[in-house]
Amino acid sequence: MRSTRESSSTTSDVMWQAACPACGHELGPLVGDVLVCPACRATFGCVDGTWRMIAAERQPALDAFLLDYTKIRLAEGRGSHDAAYYLSLPDPLEGDLLGWQWRMRATTWRHVCRRVLPRLGPGLRVLDLGSGVGWLSHRVAGLGHHPVAIDVSVDQLDGLGAARHFNEPWPRVQAEFDRLPIADGQADLVIFNASFHYSTDYLATLAEARRVTRPNGWVLIIDTPVYRRDESGPQMAAARHADFAARFGTRSESMPSIEYLSESMVRELSRRTGISWSRSTAWYGLKWWWRPHRARLKGDREPSRFVTLVGQWPDAPGNERGGSNPAS
Repeated sequence: MRSTRESSSTTSDVMWQAACPACGHELGPLVGDVLVCPACRATFGCVDGTWRMIAAERQPALDAFLLDYTKIRLAEGRGSHDAAYYLSLPDPLEGDLLGWQWRMRATTWRHVCRRVLPRLGPGLRVLDLGSGVGWLSHRVAGLGHHPVAIDVSVDQLDGLGAARHFNEPWPRVQAEFDRLPIADGQADLVIFNASFHYSTDYLATLAEARRVTRPNGWVLIIDTPVYRRDESGPQMAAARHADFAARFGTRSESMPSIEYLSESMVRELSRRTGISWSRSTAWYGLKWWWRPHRARLKGDREPSRFVTLVGQWPDAPGNERGGSNPAS
């Protein structure tokens, strides 16, 4: 199915309408320096090119999460003071400590460009959720689409602050998945960019994605770990937090992210939302393909897989916020 929207010549031709993340009231175009909600009087400013649109009551919880998250990410060697680092992404520069991980992201991105985006049509309005530094928005805009980069981190090295290196007109917004400051029915495509597993409630997160997406619009989940067996995800999460505690002095559990998908969870999400999923898998190389076979031979825990999940909403978006987590 192709998008019914007209393709525009530049990203700045598209005007996104904002909504209050506290009460949901429409705020008008996402332009200027300040937006004031006419209903609840909440005020949201644009600071250093990034709209700060976290509801006030949510800020303490986000601050606690970001303290641990940013500490771990920077300790792992993410980010750079060199603009070339960001402009090359998702392809890593030589010597990048996390080059292996970026090569995985690059493989996924090429797979999306070949297998997904061409069948959705030109000039898509795209929400890049969990955008990080904004590399995917940069690439999407280069293909003639119209992104908004959304993330909770505004860090100058590993968050939305780093998107300044792209020097492009697409908006960047600090916001939560479940409280998107975007008015109803505007996006053609919502992309969870290695980020869906950070959700604390998958049904609530998908309900919000549906609200901001046009009827029969699309949702794309990439680079989220998927397991065949239900017990493998919790085992991975426990090992990951133990590793964080040993290496960084924190288990990073201030926000209870789900951290994985299982095949049964994907089926349950489809049943409870009505979303129709198609799926494909990029080729990450022989070594990656061999991992589950090696784990079986050694009796180890099942390793994760990366599956590209493309979902299409069947009808008009809902207006409700909230849901119930199928993982609970």
